[in-house]
Amino acid sequence: MKRVLIITDLPQIAEHLKAMVAREQDVELAGVQASAETGIAQASTEQTDIVIVDGLIQGKIKGREIAKRIRSTNPGTRIVLVTVPTKPEVPRPEEGVDAVFVLPGGANELTTAMGAQRSSRREGKGQMIAVYSPKGGTGKTTIAVNLACTLRRNGASVALVDGVMQFGSVRHLFEIPDTARSIIDLPAGAAMRASISEAVWEGPGGVDVLFAPPRPEQAELVSSTEIANAMSLLADTHDYVIVDTPVRLHEDTLPVFDEATTILLVITYMAATLATTRAAIDTFDALGYRGKKPILLVLNQADTNAGISRGSLEHTLNLSVVAEIPTDFKLIGDANNKHTPFVLMDPNAPASKAMGALATALVTQKRG
Repeated sequence: MKRVLIITDLPQIAEHLKAMVAREQDVELAGVQASAETGIAQASTEQTDIVIVDGLIQGKIKGREIAKRIRSTNPGTRIVLVTVPTKPEVPRPEEGVDAVFVLPGGANELTTAMGAQRSSRREGKGQMIAVYSPKGGTGKTTIAVNLACTLRRNGASVALVDGVMQFGSVRHLFEIPDTARSIIDLPAGAAMRASISEAVWEGPGGVDVLFAPPRPEQAELVSSTEIANAMSLLADTHDYVIVDTPVRLHEDTLPVFDEATTILLVITYMAATLATTRAAIDTFDALGYRGKKPILLVLNQADTNAGISRGSLEHTLNLSVVAEIPTDFKLIGDANNKHTPFVLMDPNAPASKAMGALATALVTQKRG
């Protein structure tokens, strides 16, 4: 077990780094120090295998000087310097800096910087699909629910996670009993494994559903790392884990996207949606997701193009559309109001068949 020390004077950076370190296997947090002096002292007196140093830390002793001092007393310690894109740095092992981690990088980048290998815990696990849209009103939640039901109808074991913690989205599309449990009922950390099967609710068509907390104020009690942990645990027992994600793309939601094996971006032909989606894709690129996990476009209300062609849309976003869902306000509105997924209400409707094509595309992509 490797011990990791974090040295930074900014609480938000400390929390971001702590959350990512907590998700690594064979790694434990040795502590967080807000001053250079106390950080150097701890690194010098305790066993610390890795020290993450804020390169922009304030005070008389700057980031690279901290690295030099730690290296002089602990030559075997790996030191990672943290910076931002506007303040580029390069590794200089001879000066104590073995690697550089650029914020707001994700868990993959931090793992590499720490000199570790990505955990193999996903081998044999189910596919974890984050369904996301940076703009409300695209039908993201409806697609997540109906995709889960379609995959289950095709014979796969499927779990559906409501990742919208504050108000929940998935629970409003089902008629659920008052006794249904939620993620708030699960213990944090390793203890979650033994309890997660008791917290899921079997929804229509046999989909296992893990709901967000029933009350908005409970959202603060669930961290995104706990959601990511629940995703991973459900992937141990299901072929697919579908996660409906919040619109907010922030450091407090990034662990969910880090854990996901595939990101489904739900878009429409509306110009505002395309603009926000382009910005989201740029963020995913900055996090290093492209090339490491599929980022796929699902075009909702595909028959309402508003003068924009599919080709121009794909060119603008530099991604390909894997499925087009046609507009059917009556079917989808009736289904949502009756708390029944539309693919179960009318499996032969064009929208339902389009969901089948999306499920097929995901199965094909997984096998590839």
